[in-house]
Amino acid sequence: MKKTIKKLTAVGLTLTSVMGLVACGSSNDSNAAGGSSSSKEVTKPDKFTIMCDSTVVTETNGAAAFYEQLKTATGLDFQWTRPDHSGYYDAVANAFNSDDTMPDVILLSSDYYALYASNGFLWNMTDAWNSSETKKSGRLISTADNVLSALMVNGEDGTKAMYGFSPYRGNGCCTYIKKAWLDAAGISTADVEGKTLDFNTYYGYLKQMAANKGHYVISAPGFISNEAPYTNYLPEFYQQANYTFYKNSSGQYVDGFSEDKMKEALQRIQTAVNDGIIDKESVNNSTSNARDKFYSTDAGSESGVFTYWAGTWANTLKTQLATKGLDNELIAIKPIQELGTYVERIAPCWCITTAAKNPEGIFKYFIDTMLDGGDVQTLWEYGAKGTHWDTKAETVTLAKDDEGKKTKTYEEGQFHFLPQPESPDKLMSKNHIDPILALAKFQDGKEDPGASAMTETAKANGDFFAENSTVAVPLPMTTALSENITDINTARNYVISQVALGYMTVDEGMNYYKTTVGSLADTVLKSLNK
Repeated sequence: MKKTIKKLTAVGLTLTSVMGLVACGSSNDSNAAGGSSSSKEVTKPDKFTIMCDSTVVTETNGAAAFYEQLKTATGLDFQWTRPDHSGYYDAVANAFNSDDTMPDVILLSSDYYALYASNGFLWNMTDAWNSSETKKSGRLISTADNVLSALMVNGEDGTKAMYGFSPYRGNGCCTYIKKAWLDAAGISTADVEGKTLDFNTYYGYLKQMAANKGHYVISAPGFISNEAPYTNYLPEFYQQANYTFYKNSSGQYVDGFSEDKMKEALQRIQTAVNDGIIDKESVNNSTSNARDKFYSTDAGSESGVFTYWAGTWANTLKTQLATKGLDNELIAIKPIQELGTYVERIAPCWCITTAAKNPEGIFKYFIDTMLDGGDVQTLWEYGAKGTHWDTKAETVTLAKDDEGKKTKTYEEGQFHFLPQPESPDKLMSKNHIDPILALAKFQDGKEDPGASAMTETAKANGDFFAENSTVAVPLPMTTALSENITDINTARNYVISQVALGYMTVDEGMNYYKTTVGSLADTVLKSLNK
């Protein structure tokens, strides 16, 4: 096992600088790939350790209160490890370097789930899930099976199983257009809203807006994203192109990056940059940079079209625009004809490692209760009562802003968010589970306790995205893939940036890709198509 850990650590540390893969993992007997036994008595676990990222309310934002209330609600004793968000997967890799530091429970993104599963570090929870209270409850949403089926991946012995659990949908990105920009360019809202445009029509509207503003319309968080589905920040330009390896209609794995659809996509992006439609600085943009340009009050740097996360973010975008004094009416457009659907990412998942002494107990009393439809689910959705939200009668005051003091008075029993402990000028909006994306409803047909605090914008946009998206398909992990994906993705990203900025033609870029890593891609394809 030590040899495998050493190898995995090297791979994991390298992967932190590039795009990942996808899926979730397992092990042997009760602590491994065999999973739980239906005849084994499941007992409440003794103290166990948990490692997670900042998608769970952070230490500086009231985590201590959340931990304490979660312990009271579950009767469990656990210890948290919270690495910095930017270095999370470096910390994960280091933790897996020794049995002594490996956590019992870990939260993994789809990029790392398959990697750790295929190397035998994650417990097979398939049987535990199939006999779980949540699965038997009848409270699961209609798309839950689609979300959870994406978590069926290959373990160390090649067995496809469920090595992790996601209590919520992965969500994804849709394209927002500022109505003010449409109006200024003489484009009717009726020509865009609720319509399935083709690319030429869509691009024509972008050119009209660019001509009216005199500069770019779109500033994206990179020309390519750093996690599956990769193409989600410029979906209208990538359309059906696949960034990485995928299974085609004939059932064979192919390299999507080398296909004609990717060549056509890169040409569309290069043309859009040359036409002044897409901001060339997108190559260096972080997500926060791109958001700042969408919120900008500087006419020379403001963008008017932004593909970003759906649901709660739809409301956040509107709120931020209003705060800056900008018109905040946004139109979320349907996927264009050539795109077909937006893509929902595979959600991060909670995994139990081979270090856990009582994986069945941890699953039953910790993971399965995340969607208990009661007090525990409320904690995971909203955080600690009295710290992150409350129902007592009070007047909530936010920090002073350009508009003066903001106050709102709530009646006794009325659910409301409280100011963030680390940023008192902002209200809390959720904890780990976005209530709009939760896989299970509350018990006895009761409404989610925080439903009244969810904005209509967020709820409507969440429904819109669910209706116009499909879940990403996981890529199985192989040794060849884990050993070569870093070099392959580095070459892919280089080609995308060089072609987008006009330093290479599409053909030159593809020739560079084939010459540099073509043999590595062939090796990966052979392993996938065994």
